[in-house]
Amino acid sequence: MQLFLHLVLYWLILTRFGNLEHFAIDGWEELASLSRYGFSLVGHRFISVWRCAQLQSLEAEEAELQPDKISRVESLEIISCDRLNRLPKVLHELTFLTVMEIDNCLSLVSFAENNLPPNFKKLRIRNSENLEYLVDEKEDNKSMSSTLCLLEDLKISECPSLMSLSSKRHKNICNQLQLLEIDQCSKLSCLFSNTKFPITLKQFDNWGIACLESINIGDSGIKSLPRGLDKLIHLQEIRLNSCSNLVSFEESGLPSTSFRAFVVDGCQNFGALPKCMASITSLRQLSVRDCSADISFPSEGFPANLTSLAISNAPKIYRSLVEWGLNRLTSLQKLTIGGGGCSNVVSFPEEGIGMMLPPSLTRISLFQFENLEFMFSEGFQDLASLKVLDIDNCPKLTSLPKKVVLHSLGYLSLSSCPLLQEECSSDKGREWSKISHIPLVEIDNKAVIPRESD
Repeated sequence: MQLFLHLVLYWLILTRFGNLEHFAIDGWEELASLSRYGFSLVGHRFISVWRCAQLQSLEAEEAELQPDKISRVESLEIISCDRLNRLPKVLHELTFLTVMEIDNCLSLVSFAENNLPPNFKKLRIRNSENLEYLVDEKEDNKSMSSTLCLLEDLKISECPSLMSLSSKRHKNICNQLQLLEIDQCSKLSCLFSNTKFPITLKQFDNWGIACLESINIGDSGIKSLPRGLDKLIHLQEIRLNSCSNLVSFEESGLPSTSFRAFVVDGCQNFGALPKCMASITSLRQLSVRDCSADISFPSEGFPANLTSLAISNAPKIYRSLVEWGLNRLTSLQKLTIGGGGCSNVVSFPEEGIGMMLPPSLTRISLFQFENLEFMFSEGFQDLASLKVLDIDNCPKLTSLPKKVVLHSLGYLSLSSCPLLQEECSSDKGREWSKISHIPLVEIDNKAVIPRESD
């Protein structure tokens, strides 16, 4: 009876779409092969197969589909076919195929052999837990060198076994990409490996957040970003978060005209910033947090036009910054420094070398300086634009800069600084006179000025 109903459904679909352009079948749990029951893909332009739990392949094992018989297919959609383990071997010969979606096909290991379809533009793959490669390249395949892939839009999510986009990492895989989105692919360690980054790429997102003209990678096993980043003339930012295997960049450089933000956070083994950093005059934001303790800044110096700088647990970068001269960053507005690994720092700015801060600063945040004892007032000279001072987890800090250098301050926050907080918590404290003019003062997230009871 069930077989009869499905055959009737198939007949109704073909009757409704008399031009035979659409083929759709849904919910036939026993269906293992389309050809077994006489279903044919010949002549259809749009094919959809949903929730056929026993379906293993679109073609019978004993006979491969002939490319000339299904060459009109433009769109192929396969959803929730748990046992589907392979796609047609002739997939790369379907010259009209431009769009394809694979969702919840748990047994699929690779999408295509050797090549993608020549006019393929858009691909979505989701929740295929055994997918290892987008393209499984076979040995001694010479046809690949002459095949140009036109894929522009690629989104892959929830594929925990995905290791690389291609098994042999051929140079022509995805070289026309404009949008690449990868989400929850924990084993992915290589995007393009020995090849160059697609210079056509305008959007690259690893979290499912649209970040136009940016590279945004989080919680990935990726080991390095590929060569060719300097050719991405639209690239404005790179943000890398919690990539524990990331070690360094290739030496081809970064774009120098439009690149504005470089952020690396929680990449424990990342130990070398790009050598070209100082020459990127367009760079405005630089943030390096919680990476390798040995990470250092290139000897060429710091980007001169920075407006925001944040470093933490980077003692070598901090030392380079002090010796190079923080005051040389004449456009700097926001400064955040975490003192992890800087146990020898007892004053900020450092008194012994006469370290000065840039007059352009509007916000300063300091945290985790375990031996910081006092603020060097002379280093705060001429900070007429300073509005915010935020100090956290400096247990030995006892004093603030002189009141005269804090006259423009609008907000002061102190947290986990017990010695200093004791002197600032009431008008009887030794530091009270320095902060009494500030409109808003918070200690451990509780307002002292104005008092919460006021």
